[in-house]
Amino acid sequence: MMRPTPTLALALALLVSSSLLACNGGDETTPIPAADAGTKAAEIRFDTSSYTLKPGEERRYMCFTTRLDSDVATIVKQISPIYGKATHHLGIYYTLSAEPDGAFDCPELVRANWIPLYGGGVESGTLKAPDGAAFHLLPHQQILVQLHLLNAGPDPVEDKATIVFETSKDTSLKKAGMFGFDNRNLDIPAHGKDVAQAMSCPNVGVDMDVFAVFGHMHQHGKSIQVTRGAAPGAEMLFQEGWNFDNQPTVPKSFHVSKTDTINIGCTYDNTGDTSLAYGESTANEMCSFVFYYTPYESLNGCVNVPPTP
Repeated sequence: MMRPTPTLALALALLVSSSLLACNGGDETTPIPAADAGTKAAEIRFDTSSYTLKPGEERRYMCFTTRLDSDVATIVKQISPIYGKATHHLGIYYTLSAEPDGAFDCPELVRANWIPLYGGGVESGTLKAPDGAAFHLLPHQQILVQLHLLNAGPDPVEDKATIVFETSKDTSLKKAGMFGFDNRNLDIPAHGKDVAQAMSCPNVGVDMDVFAVFGHMHQHGKSIQVTRGAAPGAEMLFQEGWNFDNQPTVPKSFHVSKTDTINIGCTYDNTGDTSLAYGESTANEMCSFVFYYTPYESLNGCVNVPPTP
């Protein structure tokens, strides 16, 4: 069943493969300095708390909050995370209601009061709004960063993540935001090769000028594609082979009308002896996709869930 839901798109901001985590806790919040009062773009930069991982250790999830130190709206033109060592995914949100200050344990994948600004996998890189658009944040907005950490190496790791916002003083810029797709109705048989799984989202309900995209699968993923039209494959919007260790945010420019049907297709090679279904763990699989677009009004998305028994 296809279901538009803001909660889905919140979860899609992370688009993570999951693991086990116990988070650090207890640091005091340090307000983010306000952007320069001039007319030129300015940087806002802040660090998460430091973390330490033993060889082979995974942590899900470490959360960190801070606040913008500004009495006026903050207009963000570009978001550039600097990934710390062993960062497996990184999500950046603003909160609708206050979360604890500093670093704290956050075992949930997502909470209903988190609105995503950025979601990335392994080194997904910079997200830049197009000319004439930006992400808009309220005065003194609380910012939350969530990390999934995985130390696959033989040596201990100690590091932190850094977030850099490039800002503008132009409050007239169109708002940018996110629309997410998630296929949770996956059935990938044991020893299956080139297994195709697809979802269609008819009448997406939102007019979108897309400026960047981000897809997510797990370790059995082989390729991912996004098409438009009543029949999957009618018009190719995005297609690439899947590399679990390289999950970039890809600049892409196209328009989507609210009456369009968008199709998401993923293929897998399952070399294991058991079938795979949808799940946050890397032992399972995902087929998810995000459009970053303007003009943004509210969080939305489309999910394909298994039929009710």
